[in-house]
Amino acid sequence: MTGNELVAFARGKIGTPYVYGMKGKVLTQKTYDRLRILFGSLVWESDAAKIGQVCVDCSGLISWGTGILRNSQGYHDTADAVFPIATIGQAPIGAAVWRKGHIGIYIGGGKYIAADGSAYGVRIGTVAGSGFTHWFRLKDIAYERKEDEMVTKETIFYNDKAYTVSLIRKDGVTYLKTRDIAEILGLAVGSRGKAPVLADKSTA
Repeated sequence: MTGNELVAFARGKIGTPYVYGMKGKVLTQKTYDRLRILFGSLVWESDAAKIGQVCVDCSGLISWGTGILRNSQGYHDTADAVFPIATIGQAPIGAAVWRKGHIGIYIGGGKYIAADGSAYGVRIGTVAGSGFTHWFRLKDIAYERKEDEMVTKETIFYNDKAYTVSLIRKDGVTYLKTRDIAEILGLAVGSRGKAPVLADKSTA
């Protein structure tokens, strides 16, 4: 399943009721009673009104699509890398948006789809103000190559001096921009055709 396919799947589930512990199955009285015993107040008394309906929780929405069962912490812990939510603009379609105890699916444009609790069910929301703290690529999703490149601003040290640089990550490799290298080394950047040329600033 690709990121775009996960988003398409989740869009098709908008309006599905939320019940903690459900994974896209019909809620029966027996299941409801068992979940109440297992999870206590996380399963609302009012959720009994959803008996007979297909219900899902936040991690269950993703598991429903992939067929691989994980909870929100499990998705977090199996990610290759986890990024601060402030860099969500660099996330591929279908990435996870996450905070402790909750997970959703990034759909682009600063929006997400999630099973957002018993009061809301599966819905589209805005990442800003949602409380999500991080985003990451889901282990079980194949992301399109064109979306693999990420650029983050990070601090590196050279000769005990701190520099803010743009780190480019693509296909498991981290790159540093030539212009940033030049600034750190005190060099000027020119070009020879399409190739960058580094030169001493005094001769540039």
